[in-house]
Amino acid sequence: MSTRPIRIGMTLGGRSSTFVLGPLAGLELGAFVPHPPPVVILDQAVASGHAPWLEQIHQSCGHPSPRTLILSGGEGCKTLAKLEEVYGWLAECGLRRDGVIVGIGGGAVLDLAGMAAATWCRGVGFVSVPTTLLAMVDASIGGKTAVNAAGLKNPVGCFHPASGILADPGFLSSLPRGAWRDGLAELIKTAAIGDPELFREMHEARPRLFTLFAGPDADRPVPGVLGSLDWTSWIGRAASVKARIVTRDFQEGGLRRSLNLGHTLGHALEAISHRNGPPLSHGQAVAIGMAVVFRVAAQRGDCPLPAAVQMVELLEACGLPVSHPAPDPAELERMLQGDKKQTSRQGLNWVLPRGLGQMNIFGQVRTEEILRWLD
Repeated sequence: MSTRPIRIGMTLGGRSSTFVLGPLAGLELGAFVPHPPPVVILDQAVASGHAPWLEQIHQSCGHPSPRTLILSGGEGCKTLAKLEEVYGWLAECGLRRDGVIVGIGGGAVLDLAGMAAATWCRGVGFVSVPTTLLAMVDASIGGKTAVNAAGLKNPVGCFHPASGILADPGFLSSLPRGAWRDGLAELIKTAAIGDPELFREMHEARPRLFTLFAGPDADRPVPGVLGSLDWTSWIGRAASVKARIVTRDFQEGGLRRSLNLGHTLGHALEAISHRNGPPLSHGQAVAIGMAVVFRVAAQRGDCPLPAAVQMVELLEACGLPVSHPAPDPAELERMLQGDKKQTSRQGLNWVLPRGLGQMNIFGQVRTEEILRWLD
């Protein structure tokens, strides 16, 4: 893996946001945290597995013992009730308008921490330290924050960019196989949208990806994973794609909608599965969503069949599902109607591929088509 740091600057809603990728990225925390000391919202898994490195990060900031709230990660922490707990803790900390919240963890913890930063005192500073592949290539970039509510995925949220996004691939050494798969789904999505050459590289690497990720033991780390492929290059290229898109369209008026590839159906299936079981992870749900929309577009003749085949092949090589038992049609329709991208004038627009690197962000898909391709 390359040790050369990658820096990507963005201006989002008039605010500067810098993505730093490299083995010492966390040590740049001090550049984004002025006086007074920050408060830290920390993922339990990271606290357990990376305590010495976290101490070095805090020391580099000049605040070796910041007030810290440790939370269990995963979708269970993205609730209004948990957000209320965070508010209570921030009040105890006495965090003022010029304060900074540092979120350290996976996408769910960063979503919650970002939402708290966006709304506490009408907005305080925020720095993100993503520790999962999904968070590094997607969740930490672009300033979206949200929590789940009313049985829906991410309907309550706002835009609040992190001033610094400090991504150290070393955190991935302890990442369990299932979390790697989730991140790979978002990495594949981003490559399909904006870097066809990266997609082709990943497709060619299918044998190695299959060996690493298609096996059992989803809850265990993957031995030798960091030295197996050039993850820094892949993460940096995916981050560049998303940074380019969100810089041009911060509040999702057009181009940014392409980043929802696979998410319209994915969010619906994810929410349904968490009610009815067995639960799908975010990456699994997005993978199914991408496989379905590529199949729909290919059947219509809007997307070349080889691109759809390659998408399915790559997802399967990473141990990700490409089909799913169809839920009750009425329940699926209700979840789709509750999608936060729904508008009164246009209804629900789907992202449909025209090919690798080409997306139709105003696609229309009937529920019957989705049900046909799920099974």
